[in-house]
Amino acid sequence: MFVRKLLLSIIFSINYSYSQSVFNSYGLGLNHTSYHTSVYGAGSIGLVPTFHPGVSMENVATWPGLNYTFISGSYSNQLYGNERSDISNQAGGFRIIQFIIPIRDRYSFGLSLKPLNNHNSFFTTDTSTIDFEGNNYITNKEFRSGGGIMSGSFGFSFPINKNMGLGFTYNYLFGSSRDEQSMVINNTYYRLFNIRTYQGSTYKVDFGGKLFSNPKLSILAFASIELTDKPVYGKLYQFDLFEDINNNYSFDSNDYPGEVGVDTIGVNNIYAPNSFSLGFNMSLVNNLNIFSELQLWNDEANNINYASIYKDQVGSKNHIGLGLIRFGDQMERDWQDRITFRSGVYKDIFKLRYSGKSIIENGLSIGFGFKFAATGNQIDFSFRSGSRYLDDMNKELFREFTVGISVGDVWFLRRRAKQ
Repeated sequence: MFVRKLLLSIIFSINYSYSQSVFNSYGLGLNHTSYHTSVYGAGSIGLVPTFHPGVSMENVATWPGLNYTFISGSYSNQLYGNERSDISNQAGGFRIIQFIIPIRDRYSFGLSLKPLNNHNSFFTTDTSTIDFEGNNYITNKEFRSGGGIMSGSFGFSFPINKNMGLGFTYNYLFGSSRDEQSMVINNTYYRLFNIRTYQGSTYKVDFGGKLFSNPKLSILAFASIELTDKPVYGKLYQFDLFEDINNNYSFDSNDYPGEVGVDTIGVNNIYAPNSFSLGFNMSLVNNLNIFSELQLWNDEANNINYASIYKDQVGSKNHIGLGLIRFGDQMERDWQDRITFRSGVYKDIFKLRYSGKSIIENGLSIGFGFKFAATGNQIDFSFRSGSRYLDDMNKELFREFTVGISVGDVWFLRRRAKQ
């Protein structure tokens, strides 16, 4: 009874003074705009060519333009900081793993694994001292969340005619996440947390086509439609408050009380994304490309009881971006002429479902890639910097560095007959 009275006293007396990566605590967090390093370096959403002339690693319709089979992976490291404090938060993880096989410049199929959203966050309150029944207690609160939804995908593409192609992707969604609220009293943690599981599926149709071409100029158009097949559903495990005596972030036999109650709730219609994307690319002389992209994304899920640390969710997102790419030529003798340079700027507007407020994200990306070996192996680097803000009191700055490696091999290509 004494501990409960003390906890209630502290909860009503704490003020939130600073926070980090708070935007990932709205619902399932912010969904990723792109995944492959070559796409990141251009600030793209993956529609227009960024990996190779005519090819985006995230647009299935363009995969037949690859000259070789590729195994590809990307890893990123993010740094977040609040503009009004010196506090920063750093996290890293893989972005995408892909296996793509082009077949005779006409067809292709591939597999990929990637995280769909960013639910990782951590923020805390200022430390304060409370006099309770003649005793002084030093206290603060911590909030953290992690995990999210993964996508395992299978895609294939085929030609419409010699200038246009279509791609189809089926995405199986799965995963789990955890969010936690902790009260810290004299370095002792009292934890209250939830665990969520996810399962569902979506599908996507990609288009790529050449609208105009002459020796000095080519104009390409790209489009993508993603629809929900089965809205994400899962289970919610709600754990009762416990004292984490050994501070290992989970309940065990060393904690108090000896047993903790867990409520298990089945939840439907958690996440149901739909989107439409459109992009154009102008290819000029010397492998110089100028592109622009637009995306309209929304989440049709309507389960208001599947709340997170913040009692709101991202309901829709609009994206607009443009950039400049100069592709390197693998056949050039000088190494600097084999480097691909990328740059782009973009703006994302995330609209919260219940409050109607908008999270504005502005970003700048730069990157480069270098081809090596006879099968077009490529290593890519990208750097992205920008800001997110909900209002003048809550502005977050972020920087992100991504590295990717793509290894090529010869599969399903025509081979010369022996003489």
